[in-house]
Amino acid sequence: MEFNKKVALKNKVNMKLYPMYRLFAIDVLFYNAIKVLFLTQVKGISNAEVVLMETIYAFFKLTLQIPLTVLVSKLGIRKSTILGNIFWTLELVLILFSSNYFIIILSQLMSAIGWSYKSIAEEPLLDSSIPQSSKKGKIFTKIDSKGYSRYCYISAISTIMSGFLYDINPYIPIILTIIFMAFALILSTGFIELPEEKIQDKKTIKQSLEDVKDGFKFIFKSPRLKSLLLMLGFMWGTFCLFGTYQSTLLKDINVSATYIGIILAVLDIFQGLAATKADNFNEKHKNKSLICLCLQNTLTTAIAGGVVILGIARIPQLAIIIICYIISKYDKGIYQVLKKRYIGNFMTSEMLTKIYSIYSTISSIFRMIIGAIGSYLLTIMNIQYAMVAIGIILAIVGLIFSIYMKTRIGLKPEEYTEKDVIYMN
Repeated sequence: MEFNKKVALKNKVNMKLYPMYRLFAIDVLFYNAIKVLFLTQVKGISNAEVVLMETIYAFFKLTLQIPLTVLVSKLGIRKSTILGNIFWTLELVLILFSSNYFIIILSQLMSAIGWSYKSIAEEPLLDSSIPQSSKKGKIFTKIDSKGYSRYCYISAISTIMSGFLYDINPYIPIILTIIFMAFALILSTGFIELPEEKIQDKKTIKQSLEDVKDGFKFIFKSPRLKSLLLMLGFMWGTFCLFGTYQSTLLKDINVSATYIGIILAVLDIFQGLAATKADNFNEKHKNKSLICLCLQNTLTTAIAGGVVILGIARIPQLAIIIICYIISKYDKGIYQVLKKRYIGNFMTSEMLTKIYSIYSTISSIFRMIIGAIGSYLLTIMNIQYAMVAIGIILAIVGLIFSIYMKTRIGLKPEEYTEKDVIYMN
């Protein structure tokens, strides 16, 4: 009884801390708003090289995923979360002092190590802290969306500030980003190690490799997980590319840093609102939720590029572009919450760590491929034409994935086979 009380107390501490931690740890505050401007105007990197960074980062993350999964199994998810934030912070330190493209690439290696640790450990940390019950999925979504929506609001404020601060001195937003990343690191040390992690600490490297192998075997045998992870990975690749494309388009049509900051802040607000509406969206669209998000994101990107090609008047042009960006950001906000809910369904905490690792591998592959295509397009055409081309191409690919998913995702629990489900004993 005493042991159960101690576990319950640790669970409560982790669940209470998690939303605050996620507020600082979801993504880089300040830097995202001026990333393209800083790298191209201050560090002298071309648009194509900025997009190529996405591909290089994805390659690093793909290469490191399995070795770091083994290390997470050895270290435990709490220590791995702390390490992830250390390497994550090093990325911005290197960018701040970079003098050539090689240092920028090195920063992407630090980022890949940090995000690999974080992507493998963070969600299982929350999942293992929530007591097993029929409402576990909803509790997870509620806690995670709370932190995510708060992050989006803080991100909106920091984004507006970034534009103004960049015009004063482009290095100020970078320094502020590092400070906020340090907060995330400090908060990550407040999580309490759970009994399940102590069991993982006793595993040998061979056993950890077997765990990764078992995770791959389970996914290959599961029609639900295969189709789900392919679609989620593909969608993440599109979101990553379009995020860079959106800022690049605004820069190339001569929108100032201040106004880019304001626009991106508005987008962050809508992304935060979307995170709180994920359940409603899922209830409305059910097993068509992912394809709806995919098509909205790809087609609005194509439209945003198209209005620049058409050469319509400045004000209507910007209005259409911003509306398209709002829809895309809204889709991303819903995706960020639903992906965790879908992946976590019918899984134990132990298996979930392996599934997230493999999801990260798959998403890195798609991010690398889509980023490489996006970078190549910018070497042969302007950003607006590239947005139209890649938007249409990826919409078609998304439709193909949706056909594959149709009979494999969104079924009732009893309609899934043992190959798709692992229940907590």
